[in-house]
Amino acid sequence: MNLFVRLVFAISLGFICYVPSVYSQSSFMLVKKNGHYYTDATINDNAIIPIFVETGFHGMVVSVEWYNRILATLPLKEIKLQKEEHLHTDRTTRRIVKLFKGKVPVGDLMYEGRIFVVDTNEDYVTIPVNLLKSEADSTVCLIRFDFKKNVLDYVRKEEASLGKMHQYTLVENDPMPIFEATIELSDALGHQFTKFGKFNFDLGNGSSVFFFRRTMLPALKENNFKIQTSRDKSGDIIGQGIFAGYCKIGNKSKTGFSIGITNKIEDTDELGCVGPSFFQNGTVILDPNNKLIYYK
Repeated sequence: MNLFVRLVFAISLGFICYVPSVYSQSSFMLVKKNGHYYTDATINDNAIIPIFVETGFHGMVVSVEWYNRILATLPLKEIKLQKEEHLHTDRTTRRIVKLFKGKVPVGDLMYEGRIFVVDTNEDYVTIPVNLLKSEADSTVCLIRFDFKKNVLDYVRKEEASLGKMHQYTLVENDPMPIFEATIELSDALGHQFTKFGKFNFDLGNGSSVFFFRRTMLPALKENNFKIQTSRDKSGDIIGQGIFAGYCKIGNKSKTGFSIGITNKIEDTDELGCVGPSFFQNGTVILDPNNKLIYYK
């Protein structure tokens, strides 16, 4: 009997010791679904909240139900909407019910920025993880995406092996990580061109690379790239793209894949988005303090 009691006590103690690693965290296991990444975390002391992991969006997004459940107790500052406004992405359009700004605890970290409460019912909360910071330890300043192990963690510089990694210049991190690089592009027919510009490192982008129509379509046409077009039943264009025989951005390259061209994002001088699948099983590290993105 005493042995049984000791065994139960040991198991209970082990469980108690394990709980903090779940409910307070700076490292997150990523689950990949349809090219996108998801994780779970504690948000404002509410455990195991499903999160859509994002870097290509300018705020936290929650449904009315999620706001009432996990955020309503926080002292957020409401920003009054003067008219009906919507959140537009290349995938969805959602009506903004309320808009706030402020701080939201996420695991051991803190999100600070805008919080959009929208009218759609979603199974997850969207968080731009590039805006999460450690307020308890300022030396935790690097944001590391390990796409081989499917881990996102926030680490000190001495914990990251940066010596053999390539670099992009990070020109902006808030609200989105924007970097500068030269793209070299060619198709299967030998058409090619080189262009320097800005790209959005977009973790929510299921594609390896996605171009913006206004900034890239003229250059593609000028260099005789074949533009593939898809239309709906009414004959309206619903999508355009090219097949890239070779694409190199900075020192990272990929061959034989399709690149979509969107016309839904017009008010930008960026050339397009670069998604995690462009780096395959590599590692990407954001260093906002030194305005760098490390990658391999």
